[in-house]
Amino acid sequence: MSKDYKILQIGIDNWAHHYEIPENMDWYYFCPNSPLALRKMMEMDSITNFHAILIEDGQYISDLLPFIHHIEPYTLFYNQDFKTTDSVILDCLKKRCAQAIDFSAPQQLVNDLSTSLFGGGYGDKLFPSTIQIHPSFEGSVSYQGFEYVVLEGNFGDDFQQLAYWSDNFIVYKNLPIELWLEFEKQGNCEFRFVIRKIWAGAVDDFFEERIYYESELKKAIVVDNEEIDIFLSVSIEARGHGSLKLGNLHQRWSRKQFGKFFLGGNILHDSKRNEVNYFFYPGDFKPPLAVYFAGFRPAEGFEAYFLMKNLGCPFLLFSDPRLEGGAFYLGSQELENKIKETIQHYLDYLGLTAKELILSGLSMGTFPSLYYGATFEPHAIIVGKPLTNIGTIARRGRLDAPGVFNTAFDVLKYQTGYVTSQHMLELDHRFWKAFKAADFSKTIFGLSYMKDEDMDPQAYEQLVAHLCNTSAKILSKGTAGRHNDDTDTNVAWFVHFYRMILNSDFGRLDK
Repeated sequence: MSKDYKILQIGIDNWAHHYEIPENMDWYYFCPNSPLALRKMMEMDSITNFHAILIEDGQYISDLLPFIHHIEPYTLFYNQDFKTTDSVILDCLKKRCAQAIDFSAPQQLVNDLSTSLFGGGYGDKLFPSTIQIHPSFEGSVSYQGFEYVVLEGNFGDDFQQLAYWSDNFIVYKNLPIELWLEFEKQGNCEFRFVIRKIWAGAVDDFFEERIYYESELKKAIVVDNEEIDIFLSVSIEARGHGSLKLGNLHQRWSRKQFGKFFLGGNILHDSKRNEVNYFFYPGDFKPPLAVYFAGFRPAEGFEAYFLMKNLGCPFLLFSDPRLEGGAFYLGSQELENKIKETIQHYLDYLGLTAKELILSGLSMGTFPSLYYGATFEPHAIIVGKPLTNIGTIARRGRLDAPGVFNTAFDVLKYQTGYVTSQHMLELDHRFWKAFKAADFSKTIFGLSYMKDEDMDPQAYEQLVAHLCNTSAKILSKGTAGRHNDDTDTNVAWFVHFYRMILNSDFGRLDK
């Protein structure tokens, strides 16, 4: 019976003779310099690609060159100690986004892979509103929407429970999770993060407790589970005097050292522990690089993977896991610079320039496409349901469009620290100051908008009014309805603009 994952190992000795191969793996071993035997085996077993390929010595990568197009990006793993000047091998590693990893502990490596190759991906968060404060704490407590809860005062001389989350996390058998806590601390105080494990279905106490100090929270906490499903009870213990801000507690299915959400996925952090996720797919390594910013997403992970993959070109996905479902990709200068640096890194990786770049997104994802577009002045910006005035969205949420997008209030507070009318105007100005300073004379804009837009009614008209004076080329199509109406038609036009530009400017024919 076929197992979950097909693993290929090329090396001097078969690991299956020395290590325990997990039950969910079909193990294929080949000696170096036997590409013909490998090809015959793949044909006999109807194998088009492997879930993971392990190369002990990087020189053996040459055996894979006849099958390079059957290697999915990020599934080729080679020894991190390998060095070469062979341009053919280096090109293979680059185009397949091969991962350099530690081969010093083969059993642990195989075990980690056995729980990291699952399809899809998932993540969510526990909001600050779900944090319960221990009754013994006599200091001040302030809940700030989806942003954080502030605890200030005397936490005691010894570590004692300060807060806990009322909901538990589930960890499924053989599906580890990662935890990442947003926090800030001031004053002469310390805290520690406490995880207690409870068997699923159990009615008695926890069976294991693990304490993590602040220094251990610099990386995501990985919780393994190899027996049966378990639940995690999570709490905060503190001592000393000061102020502690606790934000979202993120959890995601863990791929260990092999990526975040996807194999090869990654996360940007700033010094305040704010996150933005990204994933690069090399496609055919030909221009353009298409960047897609996900829209509002309470669930964490990436959006539009298959939509972008079907275009055929290299693409870069971003997602914003902050607040309830995103903070419009704005943040500290540090975080914004990291987003720009990531885009530039992959342009350089592909050997492309900003004139071979397309920025795109839907709804919340339109804002960063336009905002960061002002920095890159790309070949094209393609957006569906454009939003440019975050402050205006919050202002309209009070009387004109109550309940349409309450997250705008959190974003306003998160980005400015205040909720006044003046700060609403300042947040709008933050976008337009950057946008109007750019030279879009050689940029194409594909604007798929809603004719009855109720979140940011002036965005489309303001964009067109400004762009008409810049020599930018504008492609636009309006769809009847409000912001959240008829998404299918709006997305269809978004994709249509993409294909028009790919066909006419980059010679890419529809698949």
